[in-house]
Amino acid sequence: GAQREAAAPAAAAAGPSRADLLVSESFSPTGLVGTGTIEGGSQGEPAGEEQEEALRVDFSSLAGEAAQLDEAGAAAELLRVTGEVEGMAPNMKAIEQFEEVQERLHAVEGEWDTSRSAARTVSQRFSAVQAQRVERFMSCFSHVSKVIDDIYKELTKVEGVPLGGTAFLSLEDPSEPYLHGIKFTAMPPAKRFRDMEQLSGGERTLAALALLFAMHDYRPSPFFVMDEIDAALDNVNVTSVAKFIRARADEGKLQFVVISLKDNFYEKAQGLVGIYRDRKLQGSNTVTLDLDAVEPLPAGA
Repeated sequence: GAQREAAAPAAAAAGPSRADLLVSESFSPTGLVGTGTIEGGSQGEPAGEEQEEALRVDFSSLAGEAAQLDEAGAAAELLRVTGEVEGMAPNMKAIEQFEEVQERLHAVEGEWDTSRSAARTVSQRFSAVQAQRVERFMSCFSHVSKVIDDIYKELTKVEGVPLGGTAFLSLEDPSEPYLHGIKFTAMPPAKRFRDMEQLSGGERTLAALALLFAMHDYRPSPFFVMDEIDAALDNVNVTSVAKFIRARADEGKLQFVVISLKDNFYEKAQGLVGIYRDRKLQGSNTVTLDLDAVEPLPAGA
């Protein structure tokens, strides 16, 4: 029994256990780790302050600013970087959201292509309509500006000035004539050039009639209805207008209904329709007269 009791301490002193070996093994970043032996000893194992010194991290092998960090600085930098990473709050659905945005982008691009194609089609149609509008406008303008001078001359012929006056049209903007005005200039016979606003009422009436008949020459209509167009005309001009209208009516292509109170106008007519007040009927009544059927009076009667 005594021999067994003496052997037990001897066995305990023979060497430490494996757990004791792992706990007692010191850490050193400079190559001191793992110097303990299975037999329980260690090669150059430091004690006390030397052991703490061996446990410190060696930053000498780092380059740049990292080499200047100590343990406290490294811990502070680690906390800062960790805070930045946590503050970034990465969106785990970013890829899914990117795909959705990309799909919407493709849809919008498709709509844009469709809209661009439609806009191009509309622009082409507009250009075609614009060209047609210019063609039609210039066709009318060219015809009217060509014949208006002859018509005005015929309306303004007087004794002493057999050629009559002069009238012409001009465009304010030839590039886009339908967006701007047309200047109408009329010079009565034996008078200098003046703006239309400076002409007398009778002179403006003759100019307006010339423009009306010139436009009618481009697109003829079957008949005219004129209400006292001779109100501002003197007797000479009334006779000229009446002769012009009668000449057009005799061609058989036009009919004129003219309301007038001047006898030298309606004496050129083919027929008269008179309106009078009927006292018995307490209203208006009409009377007609076919002047072509009436025999003219002999000269000097």
